[in-house]
Amino acid sequence: MTDKKSDQFSFDARVARRYNRQRAHPPEVAAQIGAAIASQAQPLAGSVARVLELGVGTGRIAWPVLDAGCRVIGMDIAEQMLDEVFSTAPDRQRSELPLIRADMHALPLAEHTFDAVLAVHVLHLARDWRQVMDEALRVLRPEGVFIQGDDWIDPESVVGSLRDELRRHAVRLKPDLMPPSARAAQRAAFTEQPGGAVQQIIAAEWTTYVSPAERLKSVEERTDAESWILTPDLFDAMLVHLRDYAANIWPDLDEPQPVTRRFILKVSQKER
Repeated sequence: MTDKKSDQFSFDARVARRYNRQRAHPPEVAAQIGAAIASQAQPLAGSVARVLELGVGTGRIAWPVLDAGCRVIGMDIAEQMLDEVFSTAPDRQRSELPLIRADMHALPLAEHTFDAVLAVHVLHLARDWRQVMDEALRVLRPEGVFIQGDDWIDPESVVGSLRDELRRHAVRLKPDLMPPSARAAQRAAFTEQPGGAVQQIIAAEWTTYVSPAERLKSVEERTDAESWILTPDLFDAMLVHLRDYAANIWPDLDEPQPVTRRFILKVSQKER
């Protein structure tokens, strides 16, 4: 969640350390995602696809894309996140995945440099998403692709239900709050760019099992961006409500529930 008057999100060391553990994909799913992204990042004849990931985070997407045969550069403004990239892959060489600390609104990169620009769960953090899109277009070569990645969770599942109720109740408690995902324009932003018709691809689909108690514990530990800047009083009130909400839906909070997940790509091609 974020206050409408502020665009500040805190990716501190605690969040950075937990980020990959919270959002990591199973190894076989990560490989599917990497292969799907690589298949869209078609290079010019005789070369290796060059991919820039905006908001590389801890490298959970960049590593599989690299392993699928692409040359990847990771960019992030949060130093704490960049510090975790090689912690999550201690056996890898730093030369394999060059990292840049930079603002996605002003990329320190030459124009027409990349075959693909990748953005996963980052556009909603932009101060000015149109400027970010302009920068993505600038560094893409003609006919290069912009790829948005999204972790989709079944909204009827225990994870989806508790996530959505958290958002609804936080807004009930403080109407001037909104979840990052409420900035709807960013998600389809590239459709407004030249040649911006979007192709949607399901890169992977899998099922995990999570109990309501496990999900509530995750919320309590404030591992989700939704809760990072809620004040302690607001967060405590929201958590009490969420526990009551869960108890009214699931008789046994310790019973694992199936959660269908997908990783979805939205791909747009730059014109010549």
